[in-house]
Formats: sequence, C-alpha cells, structure tokens
Amino acid sequence: MSCHYCHSDETILSLRQELAIKNHQLQRLELDLLTLNQKYVAEIERVGNIQHEKDLVEHELEDFSRNLFEEANAMVSIEKRARWQIENELAQTQEQLLAERDQLHELRLKLTTNDAVNNSRIKIPPHNIRAQMDLEELHGLKRASANHLYNYNNNEKKSTLSLPPPSKPVICKQITTIDELQLESFREYTNAAKNSVSPKKLNQTNFMKHCLSEDVEPCLRFGPQSRLSIKKMINYLSRQPCFIENATHLQQNQPHQHQQQQQQRPLWERFSNTTINIVVSNSCSACGSNQPLNYRFKLDENENWLPIDQYCRDRLVAVCEFFVFIRNIQLGLYSDRTIQDLYTENIRLRLQMFYSRMGALPVVLNDLGLDPNQVGKATEPTSTVDDGSDGSISTGPNTPEQHLSPISSTWAIELSSIKS
Repeated sequence: MSCHYCHSDETILSLRQELAIKNHQLQRLELDLLTLNQKYVAEIERVGNIQHEKDLVEHELEDFSRNLFEEANAMVSIEKRARWQIENELAQTQEQLLAERDQLHELRLKLTTNDAVNNSRIKIPPHNIRAQMDLEELHGLKRASANHLYNYNNNEKKSTLSLPPPSKPVICKQITTIDELQLESFREYTNAAKNSVSPKKLNQTNFMKHCLSEDVEPCLRFGPQSRLSIKKMINYLSRQPCFIENATHLQQNQPHQHQQQQQQRPLWERFSNTTINIVVSNSCSACGSNQPLNYRFKLDENENWLPIDQYCRDRLVAVCEFFVFIRNIQLGLYSDRTIQDLYTENIRLRLQMFYSRMGALPVVLNDLGLDPNQVGKATEPTSTVDDGSDGSISTGPNTPEQHLSPISSTWAIELSSIKS
C-alpha cells in the first residue's frame, strides 16, 4: 500500500511540475502575444501615418501642378498680349512713318514751288508784289492764321534768346493790327447773323452798308451803256444764284441752231417775238463794249441769256463769291472759325472785287502763275448743314451755278467748266 501511495505522490508531483511548466509557458506565450499585439497596433499606426503623409504629398503635388499650369497659361497670355501691343505699335509707327514721308514729300514740293515763285518774283516790279501777296491769300496759296500774333511773339522770344546782346540801340517795332473799329463792326454783323436777324435788317448794319456802297455797288456799276439794274442785281444776287457759263463753244453753233429752230417752227411762231430765248448782240450787255463775248449770264432760268465779256464776268463772279461768304455766315457754316480769320477773308474777297472792277484781276492772276480765268473762291466750310454750303465745287472758271438743296436761296458755283 505504501508503495502504491508513493507512486501516486510521485505522479502527482510530476504532474504538478508539468502543470507549473505549462503555466509558465502559457504566461510566456501570453506575454509574447501581448508584445506582438502591441507591435501590430504600432505598425498599423505607422502605416496610417505613412498613408496620411502620402495623401498630403499627393495633394501638394496636385496643387503644385495646377499652379504651374496656371502660371504657364498666364505667362503665355501675357506674352501674347505684349506681342499684340508691339505689333499694333509697329503698325502705327509704320503708318506714322508713311504719313511723315508723305508730308515730307509735300513739303519738298511746296519748297520747290516756293523757290520757283520767289525766283519768278525777282523779275516782277515791286508795285505788283503786294497785289500778288493779297491774291495768293485769296486763292488759298497762303492762309491767314488766327494765331499769327502768338507765333510772332514766340519767334521774337526765340530770336532774343539765341542772338547775342546787340551793340547798338534796338529799335522797337510796333506790331500792326487790324482797326478795332472795323473789326467790331464786322463782329456786330456776325452776332446779328447768329441771332437769326432778317436779311433786310442785316443789310442795314454798318458793315453791310459799307460793303454795299464801297465795294458791291461800284463793282456792279458797269457804265452808262449798261443794260443791268444795280439795285435789281444786288437784291437778286443776295438771295439766290445767277447763271454764268462759258459761251465760246456756243458762238459757232448758235446761229445755225437758231436758223434750224426758226425753220422748224410754224409760220405764225416765226413772226412772234415771245419765242426768242437768246438775245443776239455784238456788244457786252453789262458795259456795252465790243470786247470778245466769251461768257453769257442770266439771273433767272426764265430770262434770256445776256452776253458779257471777260472783265464783266470777273466782276460778277467776284460779287457772287462775296455773297457766298455772306450767306455762309448767315447759315452758321463758319461757326468753327475765329472772327479775325473771317474778317481777313472778308478783306480778301472785297479786295478781289476791287481788282476785278479795276480790270487788273487777270493780269495779277497771270503773274501769280494761275489761270487768268480763275476767280478766288470763298472758303468752303469744314462742316456743312444739310448740304447747305455755299462753297464752290467747279474746277473751271469759278462762276455761280444752281444746285438742288433743301435750304432755299443757297449758293454754289456754276457749270462753266463744262466744255470750257
């Protein structure tokens, strides 16, 4: 029995030892499992951090790529805009260069023309030079400027600064100006025209009274043999145009055509005086002289043509151009011009009436190198109102002609250039 119990104790003891060993191994395994679990959790956290950092890097890369493309597009657009601006500036510079070249060419032509005119003036007597200068202004070869006094003062200042002090006493020259009383009279007339005063009252102003009595009436006073009424012509020409044309080409055909018309008419019309539309005369209808009748005129379409010579035609056209100027003032077509400029043109047109009535206009024009048949025109307005300008448009002898216009009693220049 004792041996059996001993053996059982030994077995229990061995089992307890094995159990203790197993428990110890189990504890070690539990510790290892806990360590592995901690390592696993740490590894999961590290992987999560890495994934987060990866996402941040990818987002930053996307932002960088987007910013890079935006900057590249902006640089391309700026480059295109700069290139477009440079191309426009280049085109404008080329246009300005062409314009400057054209102006330089015109300036050279003008200088050449002025040199030729100056060389021709050397041979002209001194008493004709002043008349030519006035007629040059009248024909537009030289234009009076409203800033003449300003340019004169600037030139005087520049010359004073550039020249050394004079050794001799300087003689002060007084600048000549237009009579203020005459200029004020003209200003009163223009102001009255702006206020839509009737033409009859405008003719009662001091300016128009002087013009009519000193220039227009003497220019239309053709002599004792004249068939024309001065008062009637002034009243008519101040309101509406007359008709003047070159009659040189009509002199040969007129008798033959008149004979054919007489033969084609019925018998009772051949003896009627009311059917004759052309006055046949060997003398000028204006002055009664026997000069060559190269022109003809009539006041109204229904009147007969009256033959006139060169000098009477110049006087009529000079008066017509003066009334063109007056009508343009009344219509307000010269509102952009200064009163000094208008008064200067008034002087030139009145001077032209003086030359024409003295019979010297063709001579002075010929000395200027211009066509003796060309009478100076009134300046065309820069801006017209309903095509109511009184400016001349013909290229031949500048005589009045009628144009259809919505404004009544307007002025124009006639068709004498046809077949001239």
